[in-house]
Amino acid sequence: MNDGVINWDEEKVVFFFGAGASKPEGGIITNQLLEESFRQFPRNNKVKMVKEYLSDIYHNNCEISNLPTFEEVLGPIDIALQKQENMSPKWDVKKLSTLRDNLIYCICSVLYEKLQNPRGYHHDFVDNLLTMYPGRWNKCSFISLNYDILLDNALTKLGDGGASNIDLNYGIRFRNEKHRRSGHQNDDTWSVPRVKNVPLLKLHGSLNWIYCPTCNSIKITPKRKGIVDDIFKDSEPCDSPFCKDGASEQKPIVVPPTFTKAYENPFLVSIWLQAEKVLQNATRIYFIGYSMPEADIHIQYLLKRSLFRQNGIHPKIIIIDKKNEHYSENDNDENMDENVQENMASKAIHDRYKRLFGDVKYCPIGFEKFAGNLEQYL
Repeated sequence: MNDGVINWDEEKVVFFFGAGASKPEGGIITNQLLEESFRQFPRNNKVKMVKEYLSDIYHNNCEISNLPTFEEVLGPIDIALQKQENMSPKWDVKKLSTLRDNLIYCICSVLYEKLQNPRGYHHDFVDNLLTMYPGRWNKCSFISLNYDILLDNALTKLGDGGASNIDLNYGIRFRNEKHRRSGHQNDDTWSVPRVKNVPLLKLHGSLNWIYCPTCNSIKITPKRKGIVDDIFKDSEPCDSPFCKDGASEQKPIVVPPTFTKAYENPFLVSIWLQAEKVLQNATRIYFIGYSMPEADIHIQYLLKRSLFRQNGIHPKIIIIDKKNEHYSENDNDENMDENVQENMASKAIHDRYKRLFGDVKYCPIGFEKFAGNLEQYL
């Protein structure tokens, strides 16, 4: 794809996943999360509170076609909470904190419902990358901005009694993990990764991680979205020896889409540091389904800091964007007569990457095609 076929003996390859990679599986992009939560859960009290806030503060009647984005809603809330100021007499700091939790509920619950029956593209991707060629395991790393567990489950399958025997490594320790006693694990067991493992560094958290702020520990719910099942549905208290008698309330680890993202959780801090090291060693990076939005300034900082090379030999950057058969790198505004909106969106993403990284390879082929024909594009 870029300067010919990868020489796996000489390269370190990073696959960087954004929300666009989950969309072909039935997922949803960030800008649609709020409207989809209103559509899916109209009678839910948490969702009703969000609607009430939009009516009071944004004078919005919550029509699906005219909603503010998550960033537009969460940004002012985060600033108010940081400054410990009320948004109004009714929407004081305490109520704003509850509202923020309810917005995270909207995100997690929508993803829970939308990805009940994925189409299997992530499994295709992992099978083609690592099952057919298991020797690549120590040449590949994965970084994801997605909360969903599509890639997680595809990678977990490799070590779950599979022939390739490769474990998934999140880069953090879980309070409920154990040392593996057999080749196969049941759905409630998580084993300490063995030597043969691949890193999956989830910078914005995950639907299968549950955090206890009292004992500062994190629990994993393998292969299932425990945030929704165990926190939002059952309000399960922390089961650590320190907390079990005190019924400590557990929290999701989810960094929501906002202009003022905070990465203060100690587990996320560790993950970000590891992502920096992985990117520093990368010779080739595939950005899959990630538009590099201007609001993600923390991601841009991580990339610019990590990808600088003293010797001037920079990593190869390849962008796998959503499918657009009509786009050409040589198109300009004047000759984009057909499929104008689609082409302009592709051009905006392509131009953004060029501004940030210079020479890049832009491939609007869609994650499905990339996953199913991996040898053609690596």
